Amino acid sequence: MNITKNISWNFPILTKIKNYYLANGLIKTLIWIVFIVIGTKIIIINGGIGLINYLFGTEIPYGPVLYYLGVL
Repeated sequence: MNITKNISWNFPILTKIKNYYLANGLIKTLIWIVFIVIGTKIIIINGGIGLINYLFGTEIPYGPVLYYLGVL
């Protein structure tokens, strides 16, 4: 018995990316994906680290990429 015959895979993020690609093309899709990834990193990860550093007085670094770019 083939159990994968009737399984329909549903990945909402991939579906959204595919629909955006079909509507806007490759270049805009790549820019959109990079914007989402960088925005998520900046707001969620760095925001959480900044909040922890501020509230608890810790010295958690934000990430090596910012140090290599000379931002921090």
